[in-house]
Amino acid sequence: MDFPFAREAISKLFSKSSCNMYPAVPSEAAQNYRGRIAYRADKCIGCGMCERVCAGGAITRTIEKGEDGQGDKVTLTFDLGSCTFCATCADFCSRHAITLTRDYHMIATKEEDLLVSGSFIKAPPKKPAAPTSEKSAEASNVKPRGDGKPACDESRCVHCTLCAKKCPADALTVDRAAKTWTLDEDKCIGCGTCAEACPKNAIVI
Repeated sequence: MDFPFAREAISKLFSKSSCNMYPAVPSEAAQNYRGRIAYRADKCIGCGMCERVCAGGAITRTIEKGEDGQGDKVTLTFDLGSCTFCATCADFCSRHAITLTRDYHMIATKEEDLLVSGSFIKAPPKKPAAPTSEKSAEASNVKPRGDGKPACDESRCVHCTLCAKKCPADALTVDRAAKTWTLDEDKCIGCGTCAEACPKNAIVI
C-alpha cells in the first residue's frame, strides 16, 4: 500500500519546526502593535476625557468624595474585554497617562483579569493667595456657577492664556488683544485644571 505523504510526515518529526513554539517561546509583537493598556494614575488629572471619547464604552471613571479638606478619590477602570484598542483614549489624554503597550497576552478565565485600573487622590482646588495689593484685596465679583464649570472674574484676569493652554478639552479661548475670556460649555468637562493654573485666582469653580 502506497502512502505518498508518509515519508514527508516522518521526516518532519525529526526536523526543526517552522512555526513559533508559542507560548513556550513568545513572539515579539510588531512595532506599532496596540495591545494591553497601561494606565499611569500618577499622571492623570481625572478630567474624564478618555471616558467621553471611548467608542466601546470600555472606560469607567468613579469619584469618591473626600472628607472636608481632603481631595476626592478618582478611579479609572479599563475593560479590555470591551476595548477595541483604537488608541483614541491615549490620543486625547493631555497628560500622557494612557499608553497602549505591545503586550498581547490577554487570555483570561475571569473577567476581572481583563480589567486595568488605578486610583489617585485629586487635590482640592487651591485657595486664593493672600491679597498683595488694593486691587487683589477686593472681593471677587464672580460667584461659582454651581454646575462644576468655571467662571472668570474679568477684573482679575490678565489674559495670559495659561488656562486655555492647560485645558485638556480645548474649551477655553482667550484673546489677549481683545481682552476676552470665552468658555465653550459643550466642550468643558469641569475638571478644574484652568482654576488650578490661573496665577491670579481669577477663575472660580
